Amino acid sequence: MTNNNPTIFIVDDEPLLSEMLTDYLKDQHAGFNIKSFPTGEACLQSLDEQPDAVVLDYHLNSKEKDAANGIDILKEIKKRNKALPVIILSSQESYGTAAKTIMHGAVHYVIKSQDAFEEIFKLIKANV
Repeated sequence: MTNNNPTIFIVDDEPLLSEMLTDYLKDQHAGFNIKSFPTGEACLQSLDEQPDAVVLDYHLNSKEKDAANGIDILKEIKKRNKALPVIILSSQESYGTAAKTIMHGAVHYVIKSQDAFEEIFKLIKANV
């Protein structure tokens, strides 16, 4: 990690998961500046804040049915900033889904599991 105080965006429509991931990351590295967003659209509106990494849920429309899904938000993020590391977080255990996100520019695809937060932290350290 070259930046001691990186800004991390967490985009997930499950507030509890966002809060738990925020707490975990701050426990691992107190210098993280973390912002959470309930929709991808809200994240896109704040991209001018130039985050150092984005953790993006694949299914973003469980609460708001009209919200864009993670793959659409990933494509838009990459259109605006190809170099921004985006980590996809999903409960989907499909290799096809994972491959599709990597093909569209995600640095990694993390399946929601017991070890997911630790894996995300390691990926942030490696990419920021």
